[in-house]
Amino acid sequence: MKPAAFAALAVLATAFPALAAEQTVVQQGQAFSSSSLTLHPGDKLNFNNEDDVTHNITVKGGADGDVDDLGLQKPGKMVSYVFDTKGAYRVICSIHPKMKMTVNVQ
Repeated sequence: MKPAAFAALAVLATAFPALAAEQTVVQQGQAFSSSSLTLHPGDKLNFNNEDDVTHNITVKGGADGDVDDLGLQKPGKMVSYVFDTKGAYRVICSIHPKMKMTVNVQ
């Protein structure tokens, strides 16, 4: 391959970073299916309520220490959150405080 072709490929590789990943955590028995996850900046985490009660997902932490309330989540519904910033996050259900998990974004 010619040097110009290598240069063009290098430009394309930096212009289009890897696609963000998507994972799903199930809520059932008033618990999350995972107690901790490791994600990358830009990854999306889905919360699928397979419980028979309403939940309220709150994400706390990250580099800026923000708190994001994802609102009420009725049974059978899914809510999502994109973790844009590196850091440690705590995810809780503000209705059921025993429901908690840790997300590390690296």
